[in-house]
Amino acid sequence: MEKKTVSISLGTVIRECSKEPNLSLDHSTYFSLKNRENVHEVFKYKKFNDDFASQLDCFNDGTNLIGMIRPSYSEFINKVTRLLNLRLKGKVADDEELTKKLLERVEQLKTVTSEYELEQEFPLLCEDLRAGRRYYHDLQRLKKNEGITPEKFADGEHYYYGCAMKKGLHNFVITQAELYTRFITRRKEFQEKLQQTSYNGYIAKNFDLDKFYMVVINEYLVKAEGSKNKEEIEYYINLVDKYLESNRKKDFSIRTDAGLKVDLESIKKRLKNLKRIVSDNNSQVEWILIPEGRDFTRTQREKKEESTTIMNYEEVEKLRQKGERKRAFYESTPYLVKAIGLRKYNGYIAYIYENGEVVLDREYQENAPSTAMGDAIYHLSVSDFETLSKFDKQILMKHPRVGRMNHTNTWEERVSRIIEREATEEEKVESKKLVKRLQDKNESI
Repeated sequence: MEKKTVSISLGTVIRECSKEPNLSLDHSTYFSLKNRENVHEVFKYKKFNDDFASQLDCFNDGTNLIGMIRPSYSEFINKVTRLLNLRLKGKVADDEELTKKLLERVEQLKTVTSEYELEQEFPLLCEDLRAGRRYYHDLQRLKKNEGITPEKFADGEHYYYGCAMKKGLHNFVITQAELYTRFITRRKEFQEKLQQTSYNGYIAKNFDLDKFYMVVINEYLVKAEGSKNKEEIEYYINLVDKYLESNRKKDFSIRTDAGLKVDLESIKKRLKNLKRIVSDNNSQVEWILIPEGRDFTRTQREKKEESTTIMNYEEVEKLRQKGERKRAFYESTPYLVKAIGLRKYNGYIAYIYENGEVVLDREYQENAPSTAMGDAIYHLSVSDFETLSKFDKQILMKHPRVGRMNHTNTWEERVSRIIEREATEEEKVESKKLVKRLQDKNESI
């Protein structure tokens, strides 16, 4: 039975895999129009500025390396949720509870009586309204200044925001409420429609399949690196192993949207580290690694995390790319053990290296996008780890035996210099002693 395995950035596919780079716009148009047809057929509406076509979903039954490539239903759900400004923690479950919460947001939308209120309660819908006004004004200007006949713009004039401009904010709100009600209540019908769409033929004809395979294999690695489920990690390890054993051409490199270089060497390196993770080299420590501090209360922390959930979709996507790049970076490094504190993966993670260095950074969490880059990196020696990692940020920022850095453009290079420093024999011994102490404590729990 096939299942969804990963989502793929359409931008990466077009940029890295196109046989004819000068046809990039044509390829983007193809995928947008194809998905626009699906949107219009199910919902009877053309939303010209958003075709839900920036990602592709890959489905696989485990026997093939790639499987079936289709439009992304998950992208549709995520965008609808954000457009309605619905605050959810963790992964979105596509169930009756989600239906209820989304329809409650639609009912709240119906009560909006001013543009200020719309901006406060539904900021992304307000952005849509203003984008629609600009579109409508440009359309009218072109008709007037360039003498283009109204018939030429017949389709454009049916653009929703044109109607909203002429009928006022009340009509905008009512029509948007009707639209999103259809999106919510008929979404399973839309999902079934997407499942009837295959991009495999178009991709095989217009894209370099060897490069396309590498794009997907990278996403398999990203998915495995972000998983806490051993069975799921092993599933993706098996697919990557099959890829390495296959006859597909691999003597090239690609770059992800986040700028991460992917080639055969990096794939092998990351796969090796995943196999190391499966062999259970994580250790639990009995304290919170770098707590926020006494003045950082639970309420403040929750407020900070919630504030990151309402962002422009593109901003969240950029943070996701950076977060996945951060995760891939650490998992590609030769750490001896990964120490996890009482806040589990919601807090700091400690990576312990043979040369006596310990690097602490926040694990990226999809439900808290700011964890991609929002917290500083700390580094200290293995001899200080068990003492200093219990101190809060306010103390560590001033401590002479602790290094601190932000996630600037060069943070990976600076961390690499720290962990790649040649180790002395004494440092190797101290690192191994710390690892043994942590593992012995885990066995006694």
